[in-house]
Parts: sequence; structure tokens; C-alpha cells
Amino acid sequence: MTGRDDLRVLRAGICGTDLQIFRRVRPDRAGILGHEGVAERAATADGRRRFVVFNPVDPDDQDSILGHSYDGIFRRHVPGGAERMPRTVPVDPRLPADLAALVEPLGTVLYGWELASSAAPLRSVSVWGGGTSALLVAIVAQLHGCDVELVHRRGERLRFIDGLGVLDGARLRLPGAAPAVAGCDGAFLCLPREGAAAGLTQAVDQVRPGGCIDLFGGFGPGDRHPATGRLDLGMVRRANVCGRPVGSATAEVRTPAGKPVSLTGHRGTAERHLTRAAELLRTHASRFGALITHVVPLAEAGSYLSAMASGSRAPAPPYEYVKVVIDMTLVSAGTRGPDLSTRLADLPVECPV
Repeated sequence: MTGRDDLRVLRAGICGTDLQIFRRVRPDRAGILGHEGVAERAATADGRRRFVVFNPVDPDDQDSILGHSYDGIFRRHVPGGAERMPRTVPVDPRLPADLAALVEPLGTVLYGWELASSAAPLRSVSVWGGGTSALLVAIVAQLHGCDVELVHRRGERLRFIDGLGVLDGARLRLPGAAPAVAGCDGAFLCLPREGAAAGLTQAVDQVRPGGCIDLFGGFGPGDRHPATGRLDLGMVRRANVCGRPVGSATAEVRTPAGKPVSLTGHRGTAERHLTRAAELLRTHASRFGALITHVVPLAEAGSYLSAMASGSRAPAPPYEYVKVVIDMTLVSAGTRGPDLSTRLADLPVECPV
């Protein structure tokens, strides 16, 4: 029996930071991973169902993060009496349930876009990375009418992304290839810590004078780079947290070659970004849904985490991943594709056990 304050987790997404914690390249101490997802609260007295998405970062303590510093949502229930309860935001019950796992990552992308576009007008954008965040940035950029290119170190990955059909008109290239645009307006670094420094070297070379680089991930407190001198790149990210301050906190630097560049970044996201993300997911369900490559039951989540963290191919086709979603209501073994027809409101009231 669960209490009225419990959260019944319905879907959860595996994030790149989950993989970094799994590989122990981050110092996070949560015993249970997971921070992207959707849950159901106890119904109201009149029987109305209430769905919420998780907002993992605490704006008053940005080191307090669901699934990082305290136990996350790779479980069926978050008990109401837990010592640390996660922050949540209401979500439209008409949202397809599988897409709800993309609300938080898309919300963080919308926050990054808000910051970068307030620092410099964005008409051409280059994105470094090949995971969920990078593809979400590229889609959002195209929805804003930008010319987009995506840079990734593996040709096989680029061919897989091309086959998804979500970035028609974008240029996909290897790091050593000539850029599609000489002097892009904005660069987004959606890279793990292991690859962030090399990506920043390339982005500094490619962005136009006065352009903006968004440090979407990959840099922590104390990290520096030869192109940006003594600037603490981790503190650039920590200057914007969960929508605070209103506007964009940026750092203005000159590279060793004398080029002026703005840098921004953030941690967390705000309710307005999550609400807008859910609206976009409903409006462009097929396009965003193509990013969900695997939907698995909780019992198989461990094998996917292990394979993804080690760089192994997926246990089931397709053998490249983008977003792996854990369906807490699945009890049968096996992997399925995204279901874009079943809304949150359509899910059964009681989770199978």
C-alpha cells in the first residue's frame, strides 16, 4: 500500500550524466539514479488524476540534485516520507506518456537557447555532440529557423542520426571537416566531460567574433581552457540556475587571437521551460518521438545502463542509442519502440505488479 503523498513513477529517461555516475567519472553519491521522468500523484477528492514531471535541480542549492546527490527515480515509487522529496511541475495529461521522459531534457535545452539567444542573435548554429541533448538543441534551432550543423567524432553515429530523419537540411560532419558556415553565431557544447575541452577548442575557432558559446555540459568548477584564460568555466554554468537571474549571465572573453566571444551556461531549468517543453512535445510528437530508440522495463534498465556506460552496442536493435526510456508499467521482458498514442491520462490507474 502506498501513501497519499507518494509519487508513482511512470516513465524515466536514461541521461548522459547517469552514465557518467555509473562510470564513476562524477563524484555524485545517489544510491538510485534517474532524474528525467514523469510520475502520478494521488488523485484529488473528486477523482481527478494529477501528473507531474521532475525538476531535479534545487535553485537554492544547485548541488542538491535528484538522482545525483540523493536517490533518484529509477524505481516505481518515491515514498512521500522520504527525507528529501524532489521538486515537481504539473504536466498536461494529454501528453504522450513516452514523450514525458523528454520534458526535462528539452526544458534544459530551451533554457540554454534562451540564454544564448539573449547574448547574441542566432541565425546559424553549430552543435557539438550526438546524444539526446545535442539532437534536441539542433531540432530547437531548426524550429527557430536557424541553419544548423552537428559535429560528432564518429561517422557511424552521424549516419545513424541522419537515418532518424529528424534533422532534414542540417549538415552532419566530423570534427576535421570544413564547417558549413564560416563564423557561426552560436555554438552549443553538448559533450561529456571527457570530450568537452576538445569541443571548446573547435567551437572557439568556428564561432564568429561576438558570437556565443553555450557550455551545455562537460565543465565543472575549477575547469579552465587555454582559449578562455583564467575564466572558471564551471562557474560560468553555475551563474544561471533554474531560470535565475532573469536574463542571461554571460562571461565576455577575448581568445589568445583577440576574438571577442560570449560564454554562457546553466544548471537546472525553470517551470516555464518545462511547461513549454511539454507543449512542443505534443505539437511535434512524431519528430521528437523519433529520438526514443528503446523503451524497456525496469528489470532491464541495468543491462542498458551498463552497455551504454561502457560504449557497447544496445542489447536489442537499433544498436545505437539516443534516448532510452524506462517504462515502469511494463512487466514483460523485451524492448519496444516509442508509443505516441497512449497519453498519460490513458495509463491504468494502478501499476501492474
